[in-house]
Amino acid sequence: MYRSFILLILIATAFRPAFAPRVGGVAGTWKRTAMTLVESNGKATDMMQMMTRSMPCTKDVTYTFMSDGKMKTNVPDACGSMKKTIESMSVDAHWSISGRKITVTSSMKEFPEAVYDVSMQGRTMTWVFTYADNPKSPNPTKAERLTTVYERI
Repeated sequence: MYRSFILLILIATAFRPAFAPRVGGVAGTWKRTAMTLVESNGKATDMMQMMTRSMPCTKDVTYTFMSDGKMKTNVPDACGSMKKTIESMSVDAHWSISGRKITVTSSMKEFPEAVYDVSMQGRTMTWVFTYADNPKSPNPTKAERLTTVYERI
């Protein structure tokens, strides 16, 4: 179950203070540097560490957000057979931004539209996915939120 959840989180992330991001600020290639899942009881789990432990190549996955709203997940060859699977999940993914919210959509039924709070500071972009705000998203652990931090590369 955790492996499936980790894969789901890896894909869902096709996602702080300062200013409201804009399309030009998000467009580009990013590498995930941290991911923390907070359960409803307040317990925090370092999902980045868990994913890296079970699938070391995930630390080198990058995400490209194009200015036309398309997005692409770039998976290293070291991921073996998972490379094609993971990359195929973002083939038709799109993103858009409005104020401090970024929305990711896909035609895959397993991945409903996801809305994140987004903030940027320098070369760091932070996405906060709140499960209560995304009731159609799978939530097997009954988590409260997932915070993902990206670094521009």
